Amino acid sequence: MNKLTIFFTALLSSIAVIINAQTVVDISSSTPLPPDYNENGLYYEKDIHNYLDDFVGTWEYINGNEKFQITFTKIIKYHLYYPDIKINVYEDGIAFQYKKYKGNLLLYSSPVMSKPTLKTYHGTILEGTFIDYGRVTKEVKWPPYVGPPMAGTIYRQGGEYFHPSCTIEKISSGSVPQIKFHLSLRGMNAGFGSPYDNPIYAGQPRLSIPNDIILTKVP
Repeated sequence: MNKLTIFFTALLSSIAVIINAQTVVDISSSTPLPPDYNENGLYYEKDIHNYLDDFVGTWEYINGNEKFQITFTKIIKYHLYYPDIKINVYEDGIAFQYKKYKGNLLLYSSPVMSKPTLKTYHGTILEGTFIDYGRVTKEVKWPPYVGPPMAGTIYRQGGEYFHPSCTIEKISSGSVPQIKFHLSLRGMNAGFGSPYDNPIYAGQPRLSIPNDIILTKVP
């Protein structure tokens, strides 16, 4: 290998390092970021202080002979990439799976997620999006008073899960760790075209899982 070849090899390696270099951002920091920081893949929102670790594990709520369990898993450096809406960033977060029991009988187990939908900025509250797998939309159409060309246009297709906002607050970290679990539908049932306004849900609970509950960590 001659000197010229060695030079160009080193140059290309240096360029590759620069291209792949990422700016690590403390997920709990309030330092302002460029408005397009999450569009270019050059930033990594990292859980530097390991705040997410306090939520990792299985938590349960028991009501009579019914039991609801959520398992939180920490996902490290997940590549959040949606080119259609210019999202390209790496992040740490929490993925979940939940189960419902009656006695010792497992009634339902949600899919195991590999994508984080929850994160914390200060270690005491986990926030983000939950998925109510037991509740799916049916076909919903725009009402006829909208007028052409939107009248009768399909708004949502059947089989799409609901995604309520989620807040999980750590209320005890002693010998018996506990969290408060809250799902918010404000962003989904307010305004025009909510899937909850579909007549098929009349008289039914808006969630298929317990809400506003206290869960205790399973040893």
